[in-house]
Amino acid sequence: MNLILVRRLVRPGDCYLDVGSLGIEPALIKSQFPSCTVKALTYEGNRIGIGPDGFYETNDPDELSCVCIEQVDVERQRFPYEDNTFDLVTCFEVLEHLKYSPVPMLKEIKRVLKPEGHLILTTPNINSARSMIKMLCGRPPQECPYFHHSLDYGIVHPKEYTLQEVQELFSSLGFELVVLDTVDMRRTDSIQRFIVTTLSLGIALVRHLLSSVAYRSGLHEKIFVVAKKGGAIVSEVPTSLFAPKFIKDEA
Repeated sequence: MNLILVRRLVRPGDCYLDVGSLGIEPALIKSQFPSCTVKALTYEGNRIGIGPDGFYETNDPDELSCVCIEQVDVERQRFPYEDNTFDLVTCFEVLEHLKYSPVPMLKEIKRVLKPEGHLILTTPNINSARSMIKMLCGRPPQECPYFHHSLDYGIVHPKEYTLQEVQELFSSLGFELVVLDTVDMRRTDSIQRFIVTTLSLGIALVRHLLSSVAYRSGLHEKIFVVAKKGGAIVSEVPTSLFAPKFIKDEA
C-alpha cells in the first residue's frame, strides 16, 4: 500500500525522502526510478539494498545501489538537508512512535519540502472500528499498547491519534492538507465491513445530533494524509495535543 501511494506522486528526476525509514520503499523506488535522488533517515541509521534474494543490509559505502539511511533523532535533531530540497517526503507509521512531541519532526519535514512538493503520512487511528471493538471487549484500544521486554525501548506507541488531532496538528503548523481521511490497509472480511459501516453510520448520526455538523466517521484503521508545504506556522502547540499550561507558557 505504501508503494502504491508513493508511485502516484513520485516522478523521474524527483528528490525523495523517507522519514523514519526501514529502507524498503526507498530501495524499491531507487531501483525503479534510477533518475531519482533517494534519501532516508531513521533513529538507528543503516544501509539497505536489493539483491537476488531480496533486501539486505550492508556497511559498504561503495555499494552505490544501496540506500544510505542517515542516523537522525527526528524529535531532537535537524535533518541534514537544505531548505526546499524534496519533491516528495514520506513518513509511514512514525508519528505514533514519537515519545515527546510530533512538532519538531513535522517542522523539519516542512522545511525541507519544496513549495509544490508533497508529504505522505500514515499513522494508526485510535478511533477506528477495531479500536472500539477492542474497548467493548475490555482490551486497550491502541494498535500496539504493549511494553517491550527491554527498557531500552519502552512503550511501542506512546500515543495514537484521532483524525481531528491530526487535522489540527497539520493546520497549526501551516501545512496545506490535500487529503485527510482514514483507510484500511489490510483485507477485511464481510463481517468486519458490516461492523465498520454500522458503527460509521451510528457515530455520524450521533455527532450530527449533538453538534448539527456533519462529520466524516473516520473509523478505518489508518489515518492517511497528503499535504503540501503551505504557509506560515500558526502555532507549535495545537490545543488538542498540548496541556493548557504549555499554551499559557507560550503566550
